[in-house]
Amino acid sequence: MEDTLIKELSRLNKNEKIILVEALWDSIASDPDQVDVPAHHQTIIEKRLQTLKEDKANGKPWSEIRKKYL
Repeated sequence: MEDTLIKELSRLNKNEKIILVEALWDSIASDPDQVDVPAHHQTIIEKRLQTLKEDKANGKPWSEIRKKYL
């Protein structure tokens, strides 16, 4: 079954593959409690949150970052 599925997926064009990846991601993200966060990711998050607490003056709102990069 896995080989057949992979062969079928390989026939999709790039746009179809992107749609599939988005659907898969949405499915995973819909239940975040089921996704294990690796310890090293958690460490990075904690450091960034601590930095934010200590130095709010240098932070930028998401709307500003989004506008600049998206």
